[in-house]
Amino acid sequence: MSLFNQNLPSKRGRSNKQLPGILRDKVKKIKDYNFKNPDKFSKDHLKVLSGIHEHFSRQVSLALNSALRMPIEFSVANVQQLTYGDYVESMPQDLIMGVLNMYPLSTQFSIGMERHLLGAIMDRLLGGIGKSSLKSDELSDVETGIVKDTLRRILKFLPESWQNLVPATDEVDLVALEGNPSAAQVAAPSDIVALITINVTIGEDLGLTTICIPYSALEDIISTLTRQSNYKNDSLVNSDAKDFIISKLANSYLPVKIVLARGELSLNEVVNLQKGDIIKLNTQLNEKSEVWISEEFKFLGHPGQINNNFTVGITEEYKADVHKLF
Repeated sequence: MSLFNQNLPSKRGRSNKQLPGILRDKVKKIKDYNFKNPDKFSKDHLKVLSGIHEHFSRQVSLALNSALRMPIEFSVANVQQLTYGDYVESMPQDLIMGVLNMYPLSTQFSIGMERHLLGAIMDRLLGGIGKSSLKSDELSDVETGIVKDTLRRILKFLPESWQNLVPATDEVDLVALEGNPSAAQVAAPSDIVALITINVTIGEDLGLTTICIPYSALEDIISTLTRQSNYKNDSLVNSDAKDFIISKLANSYLPVKIVLARGELSLNEVVNLQKGDIIKLNTQLNEKSEVWISEEFKFLGHPGQINNNFTVGITEEYKADVHKLF
């Protein structure tokens, strides 16, 4: 027995590297685990959620800028995981909360927006200058209706952002509207949630919007939130953002200028011009008219008339290396 004890090295006083191979294989590394705040979202999961909501923020910024005709910017500030109880305690009490449903998320989630931001958007929609008039007490029926409509305007871009990752994503349903975070119970206080914090600038007004997604809502699709999907999502985000910008610009108005003829006069001739004078131009009767879009010479055409209105029929595109300007 004593001989066996002498040949078998003792674990006491030896590091893991000093142990024989057989014993070292049996020593398992112990990983710290926080039972109070367990990690359920990996860094890759949070990164993909950030990419989704960056796309969402860009779409909302473009849409509200166009609709309200004032500078508005949404930008993702942070994406983190924490318990729902910590989320409620850390949020400002003037946050107006919307409870949401969106397939394929299996449970409800929420969006919160500071009261003064919603008030600024509401004031602008009603023809004001974009200054909040919402008070800290309960919303009236009219105010509730306008706030719900405002949130729906914002939320209609959320499914589009998710569809890059989950094609079956359905439209968002605004289930309820609550006046403070504690009233919107979309998860138990100990449940882990992903919190997306979005900075919002409306004119000179600053505030925040939050999107709170419980882990249970993403549990069925959590495997799709991978680094590979995130890279794919980034390229789709850029493509979708470009298409969205083009669709918005398509409804913009540009000035069109038609130049029928050109000529030159000396300064002395211009000064002495009088009613009844005739100006000789350098343009021939059969020459084509110039069509300018904004400040760019784009086309050539022939003048005409439709229903007593002057018209120009475009015949060809202007090319500087082929056509001489004048």
